[in-house]
Amino acid sequence: MNFQAVELYVDSLVVVQALTDDSKGSPCGGAIIQKIRKLLGLDWEVRVHHAYRETNKCADALASIGCSMRAGSSFYNCCPAQLSSLLLADLMGITSPRLVSL
Repeated sequence: MNFQAVELYVDSLVVVQALTDDSKGSPCGGAIIQKIRKLLGLDWEVRVHHAYRETNKCADALASIGCSMRAGSSFYNCCPAQLSSLLLADLMGITSPRLVSL
């Protein structure tokens, strides 16, 4: 799609650190991390950020939809039903609290 700059929000701080640190890290998942780093190193600007899952519910819902689909691309003419209430809540400024155990 010829993007020049992309911002990537990930809800796992460990993954953000694995992608942005130069260290080899854990061998678990190392191959996929190396492939992603190669993509990040292509001729474009990519900024990787951490986002709490509670602030990224639409992306989380889209990921769930994607996991239940066959391989390939899907295009929507209107908003998928699973996102409607999330988008409405976002428009209304409704937030979700982040629960932290002490």
